[in-house]
Amino acid sequence: MSGNENKCSKTIAKNLLFFAVLLIEFLVIIPTVVFTFLNVFEYDETRYKTYHPELSGIVGFHFLLPIFVYQILWLLSNIGSAVTVHTNTPYIFFFTLLVPIFGLIVSIVILVPSVEHVITQNFDVNGYFMGFVCTLFVFVIAMILFTISRFATLRKLMKKNVVQNTAEKSAEDPQQEHCAPALKRMKDPDEISTTFSRRSTMSMNDELYIPPPRI
Repeated sequence: MSGNENKCSKTIAKNLLFFAVLLIEFLVIIPTVVFTFLNVFEYDETRYKTYHPELSGIVGFHFLLPIFVYQILWLLSNIGSAVTVHTNTPYIFFFTLLVPIFGLIVSIVILVPSVEHVITQNFDVNGYFMGFVCTLFVFVIAMILFTISRFATLRKLMKKNVVQNTAEKSAEDPQQEHCAPALKRMKDPDEISTTFSRRSTMSMNDELYIPPPRI
């Protein structure tokens, strides 16, 4: 048990920025989940428009249930991404990365008409709606930075995975022993039998004999 705790502590220490991002996302998403849940299951469309007249013009009541389902998926993907970082599985981490990226796109889609509505009304809007727009704007900026940090974490995991696979393959390969070539045995001089022949190696044939010139 202590070994797993030490491993978790090392994982958090090596990816401190990533886990800080997850914590901030949890703190932001959970209140929005509660808000969406109350409006979907406690209120109806009429009460939603009554309590949030300006927000209902941007985000219709029929969009709340899909947004609620997506928020739950976002929370689950954050939990899954934490597990994949701990187990060093970058390819699964990539799929968990797609969920918050889609959430960033949805947030931008909601933010643009909200800001446009505030500008067209000359900032004469409900305080609740103004707070919603400001919070959403800060959230979008933070999500862009969070996405960059997630990609950095993905790159780190992929590098670590490549190094780990290389080390495992090296351990599985049989060790090839490089034997030095055997030195040729030099023959002892006594073993070398040297024979001398007294016969001339040149053929002394009369036909080939050329007499010396006479003076």
